[in-house]
Amino acid sequence: MKKGNLIVRQFVSPSDGKNINTYVLIDGNEAAVIDVADSCDDVKNTLDEMDARLKYILITHGHASHLQSVSRVKRELGGQICFHDHDSDLIEKADETLKPDITLKDGVKLQLHETEIMVLHTPGHTRGSVCYYIKKEKVIFTGDTLFKGEYGKIWGPTSMAYMLKSLKRMNSYVLSSSTVYPGHGDATTMYAQAWLDCLDNLS
Repeated sequence: MKKGNLIVRQFVSPSDGKNINTYVLIDGNEAAVIDVADSCDDVKNTLDEMDARLKYILITHGHASHLQSVSRVKRELGGQICFHDHDSDLIEKADETLKPDITLKDGVKLQLHETEIMVLHTPGHTRGSVCYYIKKEKVIFTGDTLFKGEYGKIWGPTSMAYMLKSLKRMNSYVLSSSTVYPGHGDATTMYAQAWLDCLDNLS
């Protein structure tokens, strides 16, 4: 898939009966991987094919199934590990060797050659869940916050309020023509998720 200057490659890793999407983003000779899961070899082959170096290892949230190859990717391909500090406990539990090179905050912008990646903190599925939004190319990578036709599983009673706030914000901020690349399942668009408009009726 190509969005302007940005090339997006998708790979799928099976894990406990649920496929996990990994995305490789390439602009010029710089690359980022989102939720590498168990796709290290696919990432390496893509970088070799495109003659690109890995700049960022982007993590949407701290669940172990999305982190399987992070240590190996860091060791073999380099790149800066990026995640929100509210998921530090989950990530440490999954792999105590994983430390952030860049601690993400809401609104932080990461530069991938000419592509600007904005971090949106979207707690709900986990406390430190984030989405990666590229406004210029109208794409957003939502991890387990937003899927086609549904939102991600919440962790307890109080997290529903966080999820509701995150979804409302995303619906108002992200361009409706944007393509949504989720952590599981098929891609969709913000426009196709008309059910999000109904959330405005909920407090």
